[in-house]
Amino acid sequence: MLKRVLAALCALALVLPVLFFGGQLGADLLVFLVLLLVLWEFAPIVDGEHSVQAFGALLLSGGGLFAMLIWGPHGWHLSALLVAVFSVLTWAMLAKDTPEAGARVGALGVLGVAYIAVPLATIPMVRAFDQGLAWVFLILVCTWASDTGAYFAGRAFGNRKLLARISPKKTWAGVWGGVGLTIAVAIGFAIFETPAVPPIHAAILGGLIAVVGVVGDLIESMFKRASGIKDTGGIMPGHGGLLDRVDSLLFTMPVAWCYIRLMGLV
Repeated sequence: MLKRVLAALCALALVLPVLFFGGQLGADLLVFLVLLLVLWEFAPIVDGEHSVQAFGALLLSGGGLFAMLIWGPHGWHLSALLVAVFSVLTWAMLAKDTPEAGARVGALGVLGVAYIAVPLATIPMVRAFDQGLAWVFLILVCTWASDTGAYFAGRAFGNRKLLARISPKKTWAGVWGGVGLTIAVAIGFAIFETPAVPPIHAAILGGLIAVVGVVGDLIESMFKRASGIKDTGGIMPGHGGLLDRVDSLLFTMPVAWCYIRLMGLV
C-alpha cells in the first residue's frame, strides 16, 4: 500500500505542475507522451509475438489521429479517423500469415486506436474550455475519488462480487462506495472551487464519472485476461502499467466532455 501511495504521489508531482503551469501546449504535449506510453503497453495485447511491430502501427495511426484531433483543422477529424483505421487494417493484413491472425490483430489494433487515442484527445479538449483547468482537475479528482471510495467500501463491506470472471476483487459495495464519495467530492468542488458549475450538474457528472470509471476498469481487465497479461507494464510500482492507471480516465474524460458540451456548461 505504501509503495502504491508513493508512486501515485510521484506521478502527481510530475503531472500537476504541467497541467497548472504549462498552459494549453503543456497539456497537449503531456497527454501525447502519455498516449505513446499507453500504446506501447497496449501493443502486446494487439500482437504478443510481434509487439514492437504492433507498436509501430499503433504509433503511426493513433499518434497521427491524436495530432490531427488536437492540432489539425476541425473538418479533417473524420478523415483522420478513417485513415488511421485503414492503416492499421492494411498493416495487419500484410504482416500476418493467415487471414485469422490478420483479422484478430487488425481488429485489436483498430480498437486500440479508438479505445486509447480518441479518449485521450478529449483531455486537451477539456483543457481548452473556459475554466478548462478547473474542469480537468474536477474530472481527475472525481475519477480518483471513485477508485478510493470503491477500494475502502469494498474492503469494509464487499461480499457480493460485481463481475468475478473479469475482476474478482470488484464488489457491488465498492461500486456504491465509489459513487457516493465521487458525488460528494464533485458537489464540494463545485461549491468551494468552481462556483460557475451548478451543484446539481456536479452531482450528475460525479455519478456518471463513478459508473463509467468502473466500466473502463473492467474493460481493460477483460483485455488483459483475454491476452494472459497481469499488468500492462511496471512503470508505476504497486500500480502496474500506465494503462492500468488511466483505464478509468479513458471513459470518464470523454463522458465528462460530452456532458459539459451537451448541457451547455461552457
